[in-house]
Amino acid sequence: MHKIILGIIISVLFSSASFAITMDEAVNSALKNNLEILASEHKTESSRYSAEAAKTPFLPQLNANYSYLSSSEDAYGMEDQYSEFNVKVGYNLFNGFSDKYNIEAAKSAYEAQKYNTEAVKKDIILSVKKAYINVLAALYNLTVAENAYQLLENQLKDIKLSYDVGYVAKNEVLKVEAELASSMQSVLSAKSKYKMAIFNIEKLTDTEISEAEQFAILSDYIKPLPEMDALKEKMYNNRSEIKYLEELLKSKKYTIKATKGGYFPKVNLGAGYYSYGQDMNPSDREYAYDSETVLSLTVSMNIFDGMNKHNTTKLLQSDKMYLLNTIRNAKSEMTLQLKNAIENFYLAGASLKAAEKEMVSARENYRITQNQFQQKVATNTDLIDARVMRTRAENTFNTARFNIHRAIADIERIIESDI
Repeated sequence: MHKIILGIIISVLFSSASFAITMDEAVNSALKNNLEILASEHKTESSRYSAEAAKTPFLPQLNANYSYLSSSEDAYGMEDQYSEFNVKVGYNLFNGFSDKYNIEAAKSAYEAQKYNTEAVKKDIILSVKKAYINVLAALYNLTVAENAYQLLENQLKDIKLSYDVGYVAKNEVLKVEAELASSMQSVLSAKSKYKMAIFNIEKLTDTEISEAEQFAILSDYIKPLPEMDALKEKMYNNRSEIKYLEELLKSKKYTIKATKGGYFPKVNLGAGYYSYGQDMNPSDREYAYDSETVLSLTVSMNIFDGMNKHNTTKLLQSDKMYLLNTIRNAKSEMTLQLKNAIENFYLAGASLKAAEKEMVSARENYRITQNQFQQKVATNTDLIDARVMRTRAENTFNTARFNIHRAIADIERIIESDI
C-alpha cells in the first residue's frame, strides 16, 4: 500500500522527471560554483605557496650590489670618488635543522588546509542534499494543501446546493467558507515555503532555478543500516576534520623542533667578487687593486636571547596539548552526532509506518464520510473534520518520509562515505 500511495503522488508531482534536476546535479553545481568552497580553495592555494616558500633556505642566495660615493675631500684613498660593484653568493650549511623542520611544518599545514577544504565541501554537499530534500518536501506539502483546498471547494458547492433548497442553515455555508479561507492561507504559506526552499538551493549552488523547474524524486531507502561499530570506524578513518586536526598537530610538533634548532650554532658559507673604481666606473682603480674574490665561512651561536626560545617552545607545547584534547573532543562530538543521526533514522522509519496507517485510514474515513454527507447521513462538520484528519495524516506521512532522507544525509556526512 505504501508503494502504491507513493506511486500516485510521484506520478502527479513529477510527471516530467526525465527532464528534472537531480540531487547529484545540484551537488555538482554547488561543488563548482559555491563561493564558500571557492574561498577555501584559494586559502589552500595560499598554504601551498607557503610550503614552497619554506624550501628557500635550502637554496643559495645570490645578490648583486653597486654603490658610488663622492666626497668634497680625498676621503677614499687618493681620490674623492669611490665606486664598487660586487656579486655575493651565500649558502647556509647548518641551522640546527630548523629549516628542515620548518619545511615539514609548512607541508603539514598545507595538508591540513586541504583537509579543511574537503570538510567545507562535505558540509556544502550535506547542505545541498538537505536543501534538495526540503524542496521536495515543500512541493509535496503544497500539493497536499492544494488538494485540501480543492476538497473544500467541492464541499462548498454541495453545501450551497443544500442551502438553496432549504436543507441546511446559512451558518453551515459560512462555516465551509471560513474553512476555505483558512485553507487558502495554508496554500499561500506552502507556496511561500516552496519558493524559499528554492531560494536556499539557488544560494548554495549559485545558480538561478525557475519556480516551475522539475525536481527528480528520491528513491526510498530500504536497506538496513550497518552496525554502529562499522559506522564509527568509517567515521574515524574518513572524517576530514580529524585529519585536519591531526595535520595541525604534526605541524605544531615540527615547529617545536624547529624552534629548538635555535640552540645550535649556525654555519654559513659565502663567496663574493668585488670590483672597485675611482669614479662611477667600478674598475681600473689606480691607487690600489681594483678587484678581489673573497671566500668566507662563518659560525655563529646565540648565547642568550632573553628566554625567547624557551618561552616560545613552552607556548607551542601548550598549543600541541590543546590540539590533542581538541581531537579527543571532536571524536566524542562526532560519536554523539552519529548516535543521534541513527536514532533519527529509526524514529523516522517507525513514524513512517505509523503515518502510512494513519493516512490510509484518514483517506478511507474521508471517502466514507463524504458518501454519508452526500446521503445526508453525515453533517457538514463531520466532513470538515474528516478533511482536517486527512490533511494532517498526509502531512505527517510527508514529514516522516523525508526525515528518513535527512537522517541518511546526516549519517553519510558524519561517516564521510556513502552507506
